[in-house]
Amino acid sequence: MLATFGTHGDVHPFLALALALKQRGVEPVIAAAEMYRAKIEAEGIGFHHMRPDVEHVASALGMAQQAIARAAARRPEFIIEALILPYLRETYDDAMDAMRDADLVVTHSAAYGARIAAEKLGLPQVGVALQPMILLSAHDPPIIANMPRLSAWVYRCGLTATRAFIELGKLLGRRWARPIESFRREIGLPPSQAHPLFEGQFTSDGAIALFSPVFGPPQPDHPPGLAIVGFAFYDDDAGARGSMSAELEGFLAAGSAPIVFTQGTSAVQDADDFVRESLAAIGILKTRAVLVLDAERAQQWSAYASNSILITGYAPYSRLFPRARINVHHGGVGTTAQALRAGRPQLIAPYLVDQPDNAARVVRLGVGRTLELKSYRAAAVAQQLQALDGDSYRARAIEVGEQVAAEDGAGAAARIIIERLERARPASS
Repeated sequence: MLATFGTHGDVHPFLALALALKQRGVEPVIAAAEMYRAKIEAEGIGFHHMRPDVEHVASALGMAQQAIARAAARRPEFIIEALILPYLRETYDDAMDAMRDADLVVTHSAAYGARIAAEKLGLPQVGVALQPMILLSAHDPPIIANMPRLSAWVYRCGLTATRAFIELGKLLGRRWARPIESFRREIGLPPSQAHPLFEGQFTSDGAIALFSPVFGPPQPDHPPGLAIVGFAFYDDDAGARGSMSAELEGFLAAGSAPIVFTQGTSAVQDADDFVRESLAAIGILKTRAVLVLDAERAQQWSAYASNSILITGYAPYSRLFPRARINVHHGGVGTTAQALRAGRPQLIAPYLVDQPDNAARVVRLGVGRTLELKSYRAAAVAQQLQALDGDSYRARAIEVGEQVAAEDGAGAAARIIIERLERARPASS
C-alpha cells in the first residue's frame, strides 16, 4: 500500500511508483484523497479512500481554497495544525481498512495516520521523501519558507550554528506533534522514539528519496539506509498520457519557443497577481508566451490571449517544458523536476513550504533564478528573464537536464521496495 497526502505534486510520484511496481509483478494500492480516485483507477491501480479531503477541510474551516493557500504560505505549520492533524483519526481508520491485505506500506512524509496504522499492525514500512528539505540536513540545510533570510544568514555562520538552528526547529515542532503522541497513547502505542514529524517518518526498513542526487546530494547526516534514486515522473491527465491540446500544439508550431508561466496546483489558488504581472512582463519583452492555469482561471483570463499569448488549462509539463525558451513557475518539487529534466532555464517565484528551498537549489545548480513572490513585479520579472536568456544558463540547463533524464527514480524505488518486500515475507508468513 502506498499512502500519500497533498496536491498532484505529492500524488503523481506515488502514481509513477505504483506503475513501476505493477510492471514488476507487484499489486500496488494507493491510499489518497477521493479527488484522485478516477486518475488512479484509470491507470489500473487499486485505490483506497484516505481522508482528509480538501472539500471537507475547507468546509470545516469555513475557508475558501484561496484563503487556505494564503494561510499555509504565511504559516507553514498551518498545514500540520489545521489540515492534517485534526483528521489523524480519520486517516488512521481509513489506513487500517486499506492495510487489511498489505504486506508492506510506503508512506508520504505527511501521512502520519498511515504510519501509525502500519506500526499498529506490525507491517514493514518504507518512508518516502519527495524533496531534500524533508531530510533537514545540517550539511545541506533547507531554506525555511517563512524565514528565508534568517535561515540563510544562520547557515552562513557555519555547521555548529546550523545544527543548533535545526535542532531548535525540531524542539519547537514537538508542540505541533502533541496530537500524534496523544493519539498513540489512545490506541496503545508507546511514545515515539524519534521525532514524529522528522526522523520518525523513516524506519529501520529504510527510506527512499524520490529526487535526483543532482538536486539533493547524499549527506553524512541523512537517515541510515536512505537511497536517493531520482525523480519519479508522471503527468498524465484523464488517461491522455503525454498529449497536448490541438490549440497548444498549433501555437507551439506557429512561431519561436515561448516563455511558459505556470503556478502548479497549490499556488494557482492564489495566482491573480502572478498572472497580472506575468502578462505585463510579456508586454515589456514583446515575447511569445504560454500561461498554464487551472480551468477556472484560464477562462477568467482568456480575454488577454492573443496571437502571441496562449492562456490554457492543463498541459503535460513533460511535453510542454522542453519546447519553452524559459519556464517560470512556483517551485513545487514536481514542477521543478519536470523543468530540470526539460533542460531549459527557470525563473521561480516560490509560494510556500519547500518551494523557496527548491528554488535555492535551482539557483545553486546554475540553471535558474528566483524572485520572492512579493517582488514578482513586471519590471523585475522582465529583467530576470532577460538575464536567463543567455548561452550560459541554456548550456548548464541542458547539462543538468541530461543527467536528470538519465535517471529512473520510479524504477529504482520499485526495485528497492520489492527487495524489502521479499525480505519481509519470511517474518510475515
